[in-house]
Amino acid sequence: MFSKTTLITGGSKGIGKKIIIDLLKENHKIINLSRTNCNIINNNLINKNIDIKNKDTFNIMQDIIKENKINNFIHCAGITDDVFFHKMNEKNWNNVIDINYKSLFYLLNPIVNQMRENNNGNIILISSVNAKSGSIGQTNYSGSKSALFGFTKSLALENAQKNIFVNCICPGYIETDMTKKINLDILNNIKNKIPLKKLGKEEDVSNLIKYLLNNNNYMTGSIIDINGGLY
Repeated sequence: MFSKTTLITGGSKGIGKKIIIDLLKENHKIINLSRTNCNIINNNLINKNIDIKNKDTFNIMQDIIKENKINNFIHCAGITDDVFFHKMNEKNWNNVIDINYKSLFYLLNPIVNQMRENNNGNIILISSVNAKSGSIGQTNYSGSKSALFGFTKSLALENAQKNIFVNCICPGYIETDMTKKINLDILNNIKNKIPLKKLGKEEDVSNLIKYLLNNNNYMTGSIIDINGGLY
């Protein structure tokens, strides 16, 4: 029998997949929403292939909460579409904003209502160091990820008396399949800018999430940096 039910977006690879691996070890039932499956064989893992930017997501979420009591929600899904703003088109803009931020209404509105009824819940949103520092070519991405800050703080205030914790994590440069594709000279330049002179690991972020799920009793509305001192 599973201990808790955790719904995660974007768990098919990278940090999201590592979180799934670690929470399955803690006997969570995991519902992963992503466009491709998380390729882990485990009876406690349910993959639902959806594009979270579509309005149909709201109805899918309504069906999910009819069958499941969601204890934890982790929003890992996010995309980039880097273009200088003066060269950006509407598609570059909307794709990033819709997935990284606008999707939260479709995903979370049903879940928050259920959590309020249950008087319990834990919500964790994954932002980025670039939401704080900015980044060339990322007005869409940095803007969408910094929008999570105000969302986190407001949602935390609205639901604190319902025993619902809401926090946001801002990872820096983490060793994933994506960073492995970066040109070595560029990667070394990135490392030199980080005070700890190294990239973070997926487990660094996953361990922080496990703390917030298992041990946190007083932190809500917080924006948490994990970037080796970069910002």
